[in-house]
Amino acid sequence: MEKTATFIKRASININQLDSIKIGDFLSDEYGKSGKVCEIEKINRSGEFHYYFKLSKSGTILIIL
Repeated sequence: MEKTATFIKRASININQLDSIKIGDFLSDEYGKSGKVCEIEKINRSGEFHYYFKLSKSGTILIIL
């Protein structure tokens, strides 16, 4: 069975959806970046939530809420 990528659209995503993403999931964003999540970093800074999803071979997707 082939996994499909979870699509992240920054304008309509919420914290619950971001918290449900785990290491090993496939992600893609509206800018064309996609890949398998190999590391997740969550930072709460000054009332903002920063989510860093490091992708294997594709860089990082940053989401700030």
